[in-house]
Amino acid sequence: MYDLDLWALVPSPTTIDYGDGDPVMVPAGALAGTIAQLHARTPSPIVICHVETGALELTLPDARKFPGYNADPTKIPDYPAAPAPNTVAGNPAPGSVIGWHVVTGTKRWLDIREASRAKVVPIMFKRFDLAKQIGCDGVDPDRNQVFQFTSGFSPTGFDSYSWYGEVAKQGHARKLSTGMKNGHTLPDQPDMEADKFDWLMVERCGEDQLCDLTRPFINLMKAVLAIDYDHDITTGAPQSSIVVCNQQGLAMIADGIVKDALLTSKVRMQCIP
Repeated sequence: MYDLDLWALVPSPTTIDYGDGDPVMVPAGALAGTIAQLHARTPSPIVICHVETGALELTLPDARKFPGYNADPTKIPDYPAAPAPNTVAGNPAPGSVIGWHVVTGTKRWLDIREASRAKVVPIMFKRFDLAKQIGCDGVDPDRNQVFQFTSGFSPTGFDSYSWYGEVAKQGHARKLSTGMKNGHTLPDQPDMEADKFDWLMVERCGEDQLCDLTRPFINLMKAVLAIDYDHDITTGAPQSSIVVCNQQGLAMIADGIVKDALLTSKVRMQCIP
């Protein structure tokens, strides 16, 4: 199985039609042709397309469709202590679904609250249509744990659970294999919704000693795909691949790896349960 960025995989210039007379043109990606190349192998691997569904990278082709977008990201209200180049501090503008920064000023949390969902769903899940169109076998929907962060919108735990459920429903409506991404860090999320997803992908569960939270998926005989990294997320210090692999093994995770944070080919260690 390969998990690759949706936008990088677009094979040729493609139009996303929103039915409003204002389509979005998506250029060919840096990995154009890769899906066809992978599917031509014997045996044919599964290609999972990574797409952020709880956050918005403001430089993506469809970003302008989300209410609150501004071509100048410094004019979109952000967290008062946000780093440069953000210059406007404050709550999201009325009607905006674009919240505060995730890591940098060009990636923002989205408003996933049920009350705002009608403004997000028709735009966001055109991305799943694109995934289906270009040949993705499934989707890895990321950044949905908005509840845990200061997004500017203050979603409730219920908003979080229902948003995860919406993501699963939208993926399956398009016959895409749909995984839960990092939902193990939300209280009771895997227990409540493991039945809605096809698999679980978790990052740094060995480092954070949270791998045991994946058991609801394991108990349902669903795959848990664990990724730990060779450097600590907080300090950047090297960490033992053996230690994090042991944590994965104690939780009975059968498919885990250790990678470098940049996801290059230089580091890849398979964790053997």
